[in-house]
Amino acid sequence: MKLKSLNLVLTCKVFLVLLAFLIPATPVKAANLKLDIYLVWASNDEKVPNSNSKKLNEEMANKLKKIFKWKYYFEISKQQGEVPSRATKKFNISKKCDIEITEMEGPKVEVKLYGEGKLINRTIKSLTKDELFTIAGEDKNETAWFVIIKLLEEK
Repeated sequence: MKLKSLNLVLTCKVFLVLLAFLIPATPVKAANLKLDIYLVWASNDEKVPNSNSKKLNEEMANKLKKIFKWKYYFEISKQQGEVPSRATKKFNISKKCDIEITEMEGPKVEVKLYGEGKLINRTIKSLTKDELFTIAGEDKNETAWFVIIKLLEEK
């Protein structure tokens, strides 16, 4: 009786192993990066820079105020976008500014900032949900611009 049980168990194991090799592997689709991308203007002047802009949300403005010298931060543009897994996508964030985001292993991203078609900055950094990925530069009249990338969901 024990021999029959042992044979049955062995037969089942062999069947399961063969079945695993015969079933076609289903490819696992990696998740895309879901992002908010902001173009922000910073100033010590409370006046809104143009009619299309508005004050940056308080949470983000407070994070920036802890690091940078400006009192007021204005959202010039905002868009949501997705970068396909292990791919590159370009986003137009203003008439003069584009960014190109490449998801790398790690979880890291490479961000290339273009101003009027010319590469201005290239940065590689880890991207986490709780942090803001910020690229900034000073401008005239003691103002500054920021490109802020915010991860919406962890992979």
